[in-house]
Amino acid sequence: MTNSYRVEAPVRSYSGDSVGVQFTKGTGYVNDASKEGRAAIEYFRRQGYALLPIEDGEEVPASTGPASPEDAMTNLGHGSAPSVGLGIGIPDEQPPVTATAAPEYDPSKYNQDDVLAYLDRTDDAAERQRVIDAEADGKKRKAILARGEQNQEDQK
Repeated sequence: MTNSYRVEAPVRSYSGDSVGVQFTKGTGYVNDASKEGRAAIEYFRRQGYALLPIEDGEEVPASTGPASPEDAMTNLGHGSAPSVGLGIGIPDEQPPVTATAAPEYDPSKYNQDDVLAYLDRTDDAAERQRVIDAEADGKKRKAILARGEQNQEDQK
């Protein structure tokens, strides 16, 4: 004989899939007819989900698919949106994401080998010259300034 259960999630507003069982507004249905079903039942017991046996006459609703975001945010225990988190105040349209410029490379904060490695891997001639000029205004390390002179000769 197959036993069927109504599973009540600890978070009543949860809609989604958990261990192969589809939940809608905190309620899912599972039976012990398969190995996966029995494993899910054991998991739910260990995690504190309420497992309520389905009586012979009780109707099991057909899965209606995932809930809308608005339905998923409704706390059924109180009949209103929860007071903390879960999307309260989320605008319909999100503002565009703007790229922020990376901070400029400051050669004075790095040792000579790091600065030389940076100069070797950068492809931007203007950035390379900016770093060399910053070095000339700052620590004036000979190897780095020589790299700048070498690059100028290469460009001629």
